Amino acid sequence: MSVLVVGASGAIGGAVVSGLLERGEEVRASSRTPEKLTLPGHVQVFAADLNDPTSFAAALESVDRVFLYADLAEPEALIAAFVAAGVRQVVLLSSSSVTFPGAAEDFNGSRFLRAERAIGESRIAHTFLRPGGFASNAARWSWSVKGQSAVPLPYPEAVQAPIHEQDIADVAVIALSGDTLTGLAPVLTGPERLTLTQQVDTIGAVIGRPVAVIEQTEAESTAMLSQYLPEVWVRQIVKDWREAVGATPAISTEYERITGKPSRSFRTWVEDNAHLFR
Repeated sequence: MSVLVVGASGAIGGAVVSGLLERGEEVRASSRTPEKLTLPGHVQVFAADLNDPTSFAAALESVDRVFLYADLAEPEALIAAFVAAGVRQVVLLSSSSVTFPGAAEDFNGSRFLRAERAIGESRIAHTFLRPGGFASNAARWSWSVKGQSAVPLPYPEAVQAPIHEQDIADVAVIALSGDTLTGLAPVLTGPERLTLTQQVDTIGAVIGRPVAVIEQTEAESTAMLSQYLPEVWVRQIVKDWREAVGATPAISTEYERITGKPSRSFRTWVEDNAHLFR
């Protein structure tokens, strides 16, 4: 029996595939854009769309474990397809937003909660990974760092504990390789609190030139982001920044407990992705 990694063309999914292969697991990979995948020849690759459960029919044959993103319009239908195919374990990439007050009414929290509920009600064995903000969100600044050595922001003193995507993948691989995390829902964060300004400063330090912060109004930021992202995402991003000013987000030690290693810093993420900013 094998493991199906859904969304294998993404940074986390790709790292999960690599980690499972290193452990000698039999791995299958699916993606809406399988042409983007470059994997060893023995890894079977399938085109599958999360919003079309029937597209998973071939990918799920002889699969007993699935790594799944929670970006699902109708999670109940997809999970029903997993049950029918005999999947016995799902590791879901959820979000720490499900733990916040008012999560059921929040755009971000509600969609992750719905996916968690669908899996829980299915009685498939599961692990819910609940990371906070990704360090890779800083990649949105690459164009302005390259072009202007500056990052426009409405709330530069917003505080985050950004997590390296490899940390998330490491925990997913452990969850998929045994039952030690079955039934658990670890919240995962980076090892330190950083303002957006400190994150910008870190990028400058790594690439060897100063990067300034240009303070914007909410309206200016919304207009700029709306050129590239759907309105619902723009509202969520700006809201998250606004509410994070002066915050003291909790720092999780779950990664260290589960893996026995220290979690990766934001600076490590920048060093691993410095080409984005040069």
